[in-house]
Amino acid sequence: MAYFKLRNFNGIAPQVSPRLLDEGLGQTANNTDLDRGVLTPITSNSTIATLNHQTRAGLYRYDFGGQTYNLEFTNAVDVQPGPIADDAFDRLYWTGAGFPQMGSSTQLLASGSGAYPRSFFRLGIPAPTSAASTSITSGTDDGTQTQYSTSYVYTFVSAFGEEGPPSPASTVLTKVDGQTVTISGMDTATSKSNTNLANKRIYRSNTGSNTTNFQFVKEVTLATASTTDNLNNDALAEVIPSTYWIAPPDDDSSTYPNGQMLGLTAMANGIFAGFSGKRLCFSEPFLPHAWPVAYRITLEDEIVGIAMAGQVLFIATKGTPYIAAGTDPQSMSVVRMEAAQACLNKESLVNMGGLATYASPDGLIGVSGSEISVLTEGLITPKQWQAQFYPSTIKGFLWQGKYIGQYYTGSAYGAFMFDPRGGKNAFTTLSSIATGHAQGGFTDPDDNELYLIDYDSGGGNAQVELFQGSATNTTQTFKTAQFVLPKPTSMNFVKVEAEAYSGSGITVKVFGDGTEIFDATITASGSVFSATGSAPTSFIATTIMEPILRLPAGVHKVYEVEVSGAHIINEVCIGESIDELRAV
Repeated sequence: MAYFKLRNFNGIAPQVSPRLLDEGLGQTANNTDLDRGVLTPITSNSTIATLNHQTRAGLYRYDFGGQTYNLEFTNAVDVQPGPIADDAFDRLYWTGAGFPQMGSSTQLLASGSGAYPRSFFRLGIPAPTSAASTSITSGTDDGTQTQYSTSYVYTFVSAFGEEGPPSPASTVLTKVDGQTVTISGMDTATSKSNTNLANKRIYRSNTGSNTTNFQFVKEVTLATASTTDNLNNDALAEVIPSTYWIAPPDDDSSTYPNGQMLGLTAMANGIFAGFSGKRLCFSEPFLPHAWPVAYRITLEDEIVGIAMAGQVLFIATKGTPYIAAGTDPQSMSVVRMEAAQACLNKESLVNMGGLATYASPDGLIGVSGSEISVLTEGLITPKQWQAQFYPSTIKGFLWQGKYIGQYYTGSAYGAFMFDPRGGKNAFTTLSSIATGHAQGGFTDPDDNELYLIDYDSGGGNAQVELFQGSATNTTQTFKTAQFVLPKPTSMNFVKVEAEAYSGSGITVKVFGDGTEIFDATITASGSVFSATGSAPTSFIATTIMEPILRLPAGVHKVYEVEVSGAHIINEVCIGESIDELRAV
């Protein structure tokens, strides 16, 4: 007698022939959770909010004052909270929405109507363009004091206290202590848009040139064009700290032909990283507005995206990837990795907590520290990966340690779930989110939940959906490997043991030598089962005492079973005799 049984279910491995799949692996595993070893349908998403536009690609959930606000963006964005703990301003920083931007709770949640963020500022403080004019307007040199030559610079300062680089230095003048210098002609505005300038700081050299250290004199309001200085030389305060603190690459195309900085990422020690073209950029520690040119590193390949991979920064490129390591932006070590695994799509790159994962031509890539590997190797061939999963279109999301990937075929959307810890359970498909499509998403580190932007094909505004946020099960589908018999045999019965058969029931299909030979749906009321069949078997509705169904007469060498439904399925068996299946 012959029978096959499945009590432990695994994911799919398209690379392997259906007749050579390891026990438990399937040809199809859709909308199913395999963490428990049985077929458990995932639940549907729940709608928690409606956004302000039909098309939104970026989302960030901002907590303030005991409430959560959905910040929505036209483009995919990289958002980071400020590096200062208990920041009094609750500042956020982001790239991908034009020039690099930032805002505090005051700007993000400003009164009015429309989408959040309501307002924002440009990230970085510009330098004044005009040198100040100076002249001695009071006091005399009686010849008894030491003369010294001096020069002045000034900086812009934001309302948050962020200081930018200095102006050009004024011409050198000679003075003695006790004389008053009038400083005039200072800029009172900048040509840059969306700045948050409030004050100016004035600095003076005391070593006889305009190329040496400048020390603090005073702070004045932004609107002040002229002021005076009567400090003695020994009363000057701290040296200017911001000489090299320029803004990150922005919308000034003459200075940055490769475009604005993207990929904002938080590293250790309060350092932020980003990229523009082939340039990798780092900020001053705990100063996200300051991005010295000396901290930029030019790579051989154009950068596609960056993400933390354990303790190192992973840099995905259009060619060979890199890693950067270090605790000081002045001494970052950048190493070219051995594997030539190009990143096909920035939106596919996901930080999975110690593992950076992205789509390459060969499959899904995982990077941890200095180690890089093709995570889908042995499951999907590079040819299948490109033909079936369209890696250049993949948008990746993190959900409870698993990678959720959505792709676009050119006419329809598809999705998959990959668990790098899952072994045989690693890969399943998700029609539950491919039915519509997710324009973007955000994994909230506070609750480890995934929030997706769901496109409304009917023309309404996009909605924020919590992935698997409802209590309603989706319909899962699992198709077994091919059960190959030594010779053609009549398998007469099929059994599907589920935890429930209510509602739409459990559907079972049987294939013989590649052709569907059986299609029936099992439902139950109490302990009484009903089975309803359809073509091609002309199965007649009947009442049965247990979920064991008779198959049509016929002999076949290769059998396959497909089950689907919205209930947990514990066991699937097919055999020659009903007693055989009961014993199993």
